[in-house]
Amino acid sequence: MKIALVTNYWINSDGGGVKTYLANLVDEFKKTNNIHIDIIFREGKDNENYHVSGNRLFFSAKSFYILRRIKPDVIYSQGTWYCLFGSVLYRILHTNTKLIHTFHTEPSNKLSFFGKVFLQLLLNRCDCITFVSKNLKEKNEKILGLKFKKTEVTYAGINIPKEITGAEIHYFYRHFNIKEDSIILLAHGLTSFKYKAEGAKLLIKSIKILKNNYPNIVLILTKEGPFSNQLKNFSISEGVYESVIFTGNLENPNIPLKICNLYTHTPLIEGGVSLSILEAMAMGKPILATSVGGIPEAIENGVNGLLVQPDPDVIAQKIIYLLENDEFAFKLGQNAQKTVKEKFDWRTSADIFLELCLLG
Repeated sequence: MKIALVTNYWINSDGGGVKTYLANLVDEFKKTNNIHIDIIFREGKDNENYHVSGNRLFFSAKSFYILRRIKPDVIYSQGTWYCLFGSVLYRILHTNTKLIHTFHTEPSNKLSFFGKVFLQLLLNRCDCITFVSKNLKEKNEKILGLKFKKTEVTYAGINIPKEITGAEIHYFYRHFNIKEDSIILLAHGLTSFKYKAEGAKLLIKSIKILKNNYPNIVLILTKEGPFSNQLKNFSISEGVYESVIFTGNLENPNIPLKICNLYTHTPLIEGGVSLSILEAMAMGKPILATSVGGIPEAIENGVNGLLVQPDPDVIAQKIIYLLENDEFAFKLGQNAQKTVKEKFDWRTSADIFLELCLLG
């Protein structure tokens, strides 16, 4: 079977969760015999596949041209209309080719009348539409007013974190000037988008509250993103800059995950189930997260994590509760590990996709 993956984000790009999702799913595909995969991408770097730079319409046209050369049995397009447009054009000419499209992110605005009609026409040509969470399907139907004739949910999976050495942990503490007795809160990747940065501001405000009872508490924010400087300035204005550690991009983000007391994830919007949450669950960390997007599909409040409203006072209160109730926090982490093993697995999502390819 020949599969053509058409995506805006691919490896070595700033694609965040979309890039990671696709890279892991492709790795699972490659474990299956008799499958060949070609990737057509707009952002990233991969000399073994097809990089198409330029504007969106050019990307659609060039994708169509490359698809005619590849002659795939299945086209797997991702997210945006310009990934889908060239794919649909190819499928119109080659009706035996299956077309599957995946939505990754929550829509931020309603479409214009013509935009809705155009996208709906494209989606009608697909054999199946997949979503990375149930919530994402509902939001696309409600906000965009779209209809889908056949759908599936293909959750992200999780790879088992590699063992972290004592030397790596020691270096991390020393490099970022973290005291050994610090209470550490961690949030991965909240510097990338505005709705995530606004969530990071909630955590920074919470730190200001928490320092009254826990002067040794610190918040680690990883990843260098477009909102990193804004968040640094915000932490200065809140008077907690010394308690917020900005690591930038890390070669191994599992190191701060290993040493943190709590994992926090507080975006104002979330499309699917965050990979960073799944990674924290896999490591058995107690998790506090906002109840948005697909997060409640992974976190059951009070069972394998805590769900909160986006309010810094509430967030601070829940953090205090977890810090003062060690046994409860530990039980949340244990249940989180169990949830990941049972529900979130790359092989499961890959098998769902392959079944769609074979059965239509």
